[in-house]
Amino acid sequence: MSPEIVEMVEDSKSIASNNRDGGIHDVYVAVGKDDLDVLKWVLDHAVPPGARVFLVHVFPAITYIPTPVGRLSRSQLSAEQVKVYINEEHNRRRNLLQKYIRLCNEAKVTVETMLLESNATAKAILELIPILNITNLVMGTKRSPHCSRLGKKMAKGEFVKKNAPEFCEVSIIHEGKKVVESQEIEEPACSTDLASSPGRAENNTHQSDWNFFECVCFSGKHLNRKSKP
Repeated sequence: MSPEIVEMVEDSKSIASNNRDGGIHDVYVAVGKDDLDVLKWVLDHAVPPGARVFLVHVFPAITYIPTPVGRLSRSQLSAEQVKVYINEEHNRRRNLLQKYIRLCNEAKVTVETMLLESNATAKAILELIPILNITNLVMGTKRSPHCSRLGKKMAKGEFVKKNAPEFCEVSIIHEGKKVVESQEIEEPACSTDLASSPGRAENNTHQSDWNFFECVCFSGKHLNRKSKP
């Protein structure tokens, strides 16, 4: 049975402060639709006794909504129609994250979940690192480490690891195994929209691409925190 969730509203500074007060051994894990192998690796290798796991899930902003007559922009629909669709998407995300939460519960590890709305996953995670003082971050990749040598653009995990602050250790997991340095290519190609460093990103006109607006926490108290935009 799903845990009861109590909702409250607080600003992002308070959320950041609360998380900074947490243990330095807490592990942040970026999860999507199919990252059970990543979380299993974390629970087996990266979580010391007493540490918490924070599941970070990034989802795109809703700009178009599917309807019987095709995809329509939000402005073409009524406020009630938009609200219904947003609630449906919220429920889908909750159902998606339940499998990760159950895995942590089975391992008797405290788990909390953060939802980030962004159209640029890697950049959103990078900007979150200094806000929450993340020192241990784990991300998965579906691409074999050897594929980087083919000159394809940098995967999200590779980009985050390359540009993360020195105080944050980023581990990349592929098919349940950690990608070691010798498997990574030093300078893989990178798409231009993510080429700027985290520092330069602060002045980028696309700063509004993501909105750290919701932190859903499934801790012992099953607390659902939301920060105002």
